[in-house]
Amino acid sequence: MLNSITLFISTLLMGSPADSTQYQLIVGSYTKAKNPGIEVFDVDLATAKTKANYVRENPNASYQALSSDGNLLYSVSEEGGGKSAISAYARNANGTYTKLNSSPTVGDGPCFVKFHEATRTVYVANYGSGSLNVFKTGEDGRLLPAAQAFFYKGSSVVTGRQDSPHAHMVAIAPDQKSLYVPDLGSDKIHWHSILPDGTLTENYQSIAVNPGNGPRHMIFHPNGNLAYVINELNGTIDVFKISAQGLDKIQNIVSDTSTKLTVKASADIHISPNGKWLISSNRITSDNLALFAIQPDGKLKSMGYQAVAKMPRNFSYDPSGKWLFVASQTENRIQVFSVNQQTGQLSDSKQDISVSSPVCLLFLKKPDSPEERLQALGIQLLKPSTPLANYVKFTRAGNIAYLSGHLPEKADGGFVLGKLGNKLTVEEGQAAAKFAGIALISTLKGQLGDLRRVKRILKVTGYVNSDPSFTQQPMVMNGFSDLMVAVFGDKGKHARSAIGVNTLPNNAAVEVEMIVELY
Repeated sequence: MLNSITLFISTLLMGSPADSTQYQLIVGSYTKAKNPGIEVFDVDLATAKTKANYVRENPNASYQALSSDGNLLYSVSEEGGGKSAISAYARNANGTYTKLNSSPTVGDGPCFVKFHEATRTVYVANYGSGSLNVFKTGEDGRLLPAAQAFFYKGSSVVTGRQDSPHAHMVAIAPDQKSLYVPDLGSDKIHWHSILPDGTLTENYQSIAVNPGNGPRHMIFHPNGNLAYVINELNGTIDVFKISAQGLDKIQNIVSDTSTKLTVKASADIHISPNGKWLISSNRITSDNLALFAIQPDGKLKSMGYQAVAKMPRNFSYDPSGKWLFVASQTENRIQVFSVNQQTGQLSDSKQDISVSSPVCLLFLKKPDSPEERLQALGIQLLKPSTPLANYVKFTRAGNIAYLSGHLPEKADGGFVLGKLGNKLTVEEGQAAAKFAGIALISTLKGQLGDLRRVKRILKVTGYVNSDPSFTQQPMVMNGFSDLMVAVFGDKGKHARSAIGVNTLPNNAAVEVEMIVELY
């Protein structure tokens, strides 16, 4: 019996194999062509092939931000005339997003949004009014009214582009304690401290950059000690060392080499997932990507340029780093380039994605369904059975389901029998608890049809058939708890009691009951 239990435990711990199709690409776009604003594609990372999945209506959805688990999505509506807004979406059981609410921004032209995970705070940069908004969120992720609004001051030397402040981005430092706002209009990078509740200190510092730079976007080196800023108006990149006093510039390097116009239009900047390469995009004057190798000291060395379609406003590496997706705003397409893993050079895969005015690209890990996880674990659910007495296995009140005690039933119809500390070891007890868990999941499946309807395993009570000297009931119930997390992820984490009893029906090793919240 122990060998079969060991095999069962090993199968459970193996986890599900990597699945190249388990990612989605979220595309935000301007909606002048009456397109929806947010479009979601399934992506096969092995081939970079994409398939349209669904859309969401969001006016001028020029930038989005995700929570780390992908369950929350925030999108700007980059508009003026009092229509500027930020919207919150929550991921449903079927993996799609439903809008929770919208909130007006305090200022016009929101162009960037950032989610602070630890404090569940949303930050929005408003280009038109040169302001930064701070929004707290409710338990379900919906936006509360703006908690703070900072209106920056200043101007700089490029007439027509730097007559007033233009907050263009929000960058949160790797230590999660500092927040930076590149201000294209005033040639400054505003530096705020993040308070424990996610709001910002009222006093902040403004770090000046060279006149005419037009700082636009900012990213951080994987080591957390360096920052890179793409300067839109003069087509360069500043490399900064981060210190307690602020940002110390250690390099300025050209991104856009074009001589067509004095004022450039560099746009985006990203570091490859392996941390070896940095890419910036140049629009209008060049329409290309500038490729750089990151040196050991963090400085950049040019690796040349890659021609792309017109107006590459935004681009993104896929999570594997094997592909680079480049959004062409004016050619209404997203180009897909393969990335040479030795050199970092790009090659057009000729797998363009047709989207009107794409300007923001985000990759999202698709949620594995519990059924898919069960299949990957090699677990087969039990056939539904009818109780032998006057009770039911499952009942519900509203969105709360109550499941009766289930015994450790095996696939062959038998049960794990015996007393812990006498006939059975802890490992055998853990396997018995897993079998009881499979029985409970089988009942859920039979009642719900789709296990994605499980919102959370709330409370579990486990009864362990124990010898008087046995005191490791919690260890036994770990077998059940590990199964719930393996199948449901964080939704499977639950409150729990593990109780030793001197006997159970038919001398079963364990009996487990649970309470479940449903969608």
